[in-house]
Amino acid sequence: MAAGPIQATTASFLIGVNLPWLSYGGDFGANAWRPHGGLSTRDLGALDRTLATARAAGAEVVRWFVFCDGRAGFTVGQDGQPVALQEVVLDDMRAALGALGRHDLRMVPVLFDFTWADPTRVVNGVQTGGRGPVLQDAMARHQLLRAVDTLLLAFADHPGIALWDLCNEPEWLSAPFRRGATRLSPRRVRQWLSELTLHVRWHATQPITVGLASACGLPLCRDLGLDLLQVHWYDHLDARAPLDVLPRVPWSEAPLLLGEFPSRGSAQAAELLLRRARAAGFSGAWAWSLLAEDSASDGEAVLQALRSITGGSTLAVHR
Repeated sequence: MAAGPIQATTASFLIGVNLPWLSYGGDFGANAWRPHGGLSTRDLGALDRTLATARAAGAEVVRWFVFCDGRAGFTVGQDGQPVALQEVVLDDMRAALGALGRHDLRMVPVLFDFTWADPTRVVNGVQTGGRGPVLQDAMARHQLLRAVDTLLLAFADHPGIALWDLCNEPEWLSAPFRRGATRLSPRRVRQWLSELTLHVRWHATQPITVGLASACGLPLCRDLGLDLLQVHWYDHLDARAPLDVLPRVPWSEAPLLLGEFPSRGSAQAAELLLRRARAAGFSGAWAWSLLAEDSASDGEAVLQALRSITGGSTLAVHR
């Protein structure tokens, strides 16, 4: 696999997979649960074996969540909101990139998750969610972006980073049915994505994408100038955004990536969904997920889907 930025075109098909974490929100940074840090303090033997299976199956890139809901990664002020990047995050990122590099894989770091605005909960001394007000306040956003800049500058031209994914499914930041969450207006979500795009563009050299929950969310990215447009697909979305129809985006010539599709719980096997996405004209399709434990994830099905189009070898997932 060549070093340097991804050069995706509609004629190519980027083979990837969602990892997406070893421990949600705990891979990068420290908190009361892991006071010494994330990946850099852990035995990564099992991770190495998992990455080996993904590479053997044909994967080229791994989508991996970084800050998630804010439970680790930042030092906080008296108001509990982020003010600076924890130094250990850089060590954790080096550990992740080192593990990926040992298997000729590249990383797609997902900086934030929509759970950032979830209701505030404190569990054994760790706050999960409750960060939505940061995105509503200009000074708080500025401090957060300055903290993110530290990460971007440290890995600005690292060949192991394929592209930066700014936020996972940002549409849910403004969803009215998410009880207790801080609800942002679509205008505020667009502003946040725009500011984050500018900072990544200014401080890093790699391409940029945003992992939208569905093709219906594409208007959020209209003015961002993204290098790759990314949408997700699950069965319940097919009526509004059919998998077999590549979304029309008259305001952008960027390739369209299918960043998530289910490997479990779908009416069709992951292998068939991957083939349908490729036939529709997506520039890549990454199954959810290799290691997450949820109703849409089946690691073995992910690997089988990859092998079906790459001819990769058969190895089992090791947790």
